[in-house]
Amino acid sequence: MNRLLPLLLLATALLPAQHIGVGIKGGVPVIDATKLIDRNLTSIRKGDFVVGPMFELLLPAGLGVEINALYRRGNGVGTFEFPLLGKYRFPGILVRPTISGGFVFQRLTDIPGLDNRKGIVAGGGVEIKLPKVRIGPELRYTRFNERRTSSGFLTGTNQVDILVGVSF
Repeated sequence: MNRLLPLLLLATALLPAQHIGVGIKGGVPVIDATKLIDRNLTSIRKGDFVVGPMFELLLPAGLGVEINALYRRGNGVGTFEFPLLGKYRFPGILVRPTISGGFVFQRLTDIPGLDNRKGIVAGGGVEIKLPKVRIGPELRYTRFNERRTSSGFLTGTNQVDILVGVSF
């Protein structure tokens, strides 16, 4: 306990210097990895969307961590995705380019025989800082492992989304 106390005091001293952002992220899929092999649908269609809460921890030197809990509806299939991203914000005053990368866990809810899958995610965009709000449009690429259902359907592996996050 004696060794842990100085570490806790140091962490407590550093935490107020960090910024925690909470907001919402939403957008549209350009290429949807939940399409099944017998459907060749890879373009934006009416009714397809991605939306969910976002949480971010802004660290010094332009670094940050972002967690999303996204619900995706596309090709008649609903999924939940949980990306964990490391993020870098390039220097800037009002507009800052960003890059991000990390891992994603996806829970497939509407495909019989499939439960979940994992993947990697990378993205880039800009962050526009306004008084008390940040707006961040981005293009995000996700690569999933391929999954075949017991009924023979094959899910896609590549996914591209156009997303916009608004955080406070």
